[in-house]
Amino acid sequence: MTSLVSHRLVRAGVLASAIGSIFASGGAQAAEWLFAPTARMSTAYADNPRLQEDGGTSTTAYLGELGGELQRRTERSSLKLQPQLRSSRYSEDDSLDSDDQYLNTSASYLTQRAQWDASLNLGRDTTLTSELASTGLVQTNRRHESAALNVGATFMSTDVSHYGAQLYLLDSRYVDAVGTGLVDYRYRSVSPFWQGSATERSDVTITAQIGELFVPVFESRTRDASLRLAWSTRPAELWTTKLSAGPAYVNSSSGEDSGVVFDADLERRGERWRVTANAGRNLTPTGRGVLTRRDRVMLGVNRRVSEFVSASATMQWTRNQDLLPQAGIAFTDVEYGRVDVNLNWRISEHWSVGLALAAATQNNEASAGSADYQRASLSILWNGQQQAL
Repeated sequence: MTSLVSHRLVRAGVLASAIGSIFASGGAQAAEWLFAPTARMSTAYADNPRLQEDGGTSTTAYLGELGGELQRRTERSSLKLQPQLRSSRYSEDDSLDSDDQYLNTSASYLTQRAQWDASLNLGRDTTLTSELASTGLVQTNRRHESAALNVGATFMSTDVSHYGAQLYLLDSRYVDAVGTGLVDYRYRSVSPFWQGSATERSDVTITAQIGELFVPVFESRTRDASLRLAWSTRPAELWTTKLSAGPAYVNSSSGEDSGVVFDADLERRGERWRVTANAGRNLTPTGRGVLTRRDRVMLGVNRRVSEFVSASATMQWTRNQDLLPQAGIAFTDVEYGRVDVNLNWRISEHWSVGLALAAATQNNEASAGSADYQRASLSILWNGQQQAL
């Protein structure tokens, strides 16, 4: 099984390199490669990391991260690769240990009247990370692997309007997850769109989406379709708003459902601070093998206290509700709320120290009670100087 998994990741990595080569070679002008490395060492105290309703146990964690950003730009093309390695060790419960790998790749190519974009995100982590706030099934620590490919094109029809389409493919797999309620799944969607300028400060966008969720173990297919009308505007120099809404439809062998999907985003920027707010409802595939309706509310504040000190706070709430019951999968309704507070102090050009506090609660309709979680961590971060290769 391990060799098969590794083979899939190697094939995905080759695809990422191929996409990058195509876009990078498209530039007419030569450009150098630039690389900026990063590293982080952290220690953390976590109470009930498995989100168990009986309170679980508390443990001390030691974490290390290595990463970086490799990029190449020309007048017409850009390529960016962001690898990351993360290792976690828990002193009181070694079953929480994990070694995670990520690779995010994005590329774009610009012609006179068109822009082509592609991204490939590869992940190999654990269910305690991937399923948190998503399925309500985080009591077990299983290996999770995913590959997400997004390819799109935008064409300029006039000076004030353009159109295009996005193709999205997601392959999500779980290793040794028998008996956990998690199953492998694949999701694909295509989204054609049109955007035009309504006024000097606002745009109107119409987007259609057709998607399909396939679960191999059950041979089940769930199809979804939606149509959105979006309006984005800048009513003032420091304000940005975007509203979108439209009907959605879901169909599977067990029935059909319909409703409304929407998003509302608001951002306010100041000289040394930024406030963002978001509320919405979307259709999201999960590791339980079903398409869920995800409601969410988020409020975030970022503040630069001084030249060297910055702080941020985020409050979020999500609710994931199964849309259509599937054979062999129990219906569930999961609510998850979380508060994060971060403080960062830059002690030199490349070094900084961070303090992070988090508290979360989860309610699962399938069980009688709720689960609470707290975490505090102290980190040392190194941002290396950008180097030409």
